[in-house]
Amino acid sequence: MFSDSFLETLGAWQNGWKENQELRTKLADKLLSESAKISDEFRKVDRVCYRKRFLHYGELLEIIMVDSKNEGIVSWTQDQAYAERFKGLYKPSAVSGAIFEHTPKEAEVVVNICALWESEEFIDAVRVYTNKKGLHCEALNNFKATQGEVILSSPLKGSEIIALTGASSPFDDLCDELKVPEEMRDEYFRQLVNQGICPEEIKYTSKEGTQRVIAKTIKAFEAKMVSLK
Repeated sequence: MFSDSFLETLGAWQNGWKENQELRTKLADKLLSESAKISDEFRKVDRVCYRKRFLHYGELLEIIMVDSKNEGIVSWTQDQAYAERFKGLYKPSAVSGAIFEHTPKEAEVVVNICALWESEEFIDAVRVYTNKKGLHCEALNNFKATQGEVILSSPLKGSEIIALTGASSPFDDLCDELKVPEEMRDEYFRQLVNQGICPEEIKYTSKEGTQRVIAKTIKAFEAKMVSLK
């Protein structure tokens, strides 16, 4: 079932494309073709999946207002914690980092890498392929299922964003808002740090806070459109 061509293609995908979108498209097309030849049991996902994605101004209309941006075939993870750690919290060119939460439909699943590594047949095939020093066998063995990876063809939806990155208000601004006297601020700041809380640290918003931001953004877009009419 697991041909050398499939293993090479999967290994090439996991090996990455270093931001080369043309190469990514070629790898995605080949993976879609090769994965169609394996059993349906490896093209199903019965868990919620997550994707970390930095958002940029030019795509907010599709993601938030249209509530659907097609990215083609991309990697998601079944591990929310991994998604949150992926590529850090900050990117200078981005508006924000976002965590998307999605329950895949069967038609959206290209291949479930976690399911592959639960199969003795697949493990044996990788072992034989590795012994032959097959192309990209290192990537196959390096990543395995450690990233909780599943490969989907699912659009990004603003309604499925559960977390956004952003810095909390500067400490002095918070103190001003709460009317904290100047002479008490140093002590309060030390207490927060001792508790592992940094008021100006970049962190994820809550799910509820995230959707409030999304709702406000939609209202701002709509108001802007009205003003342009």
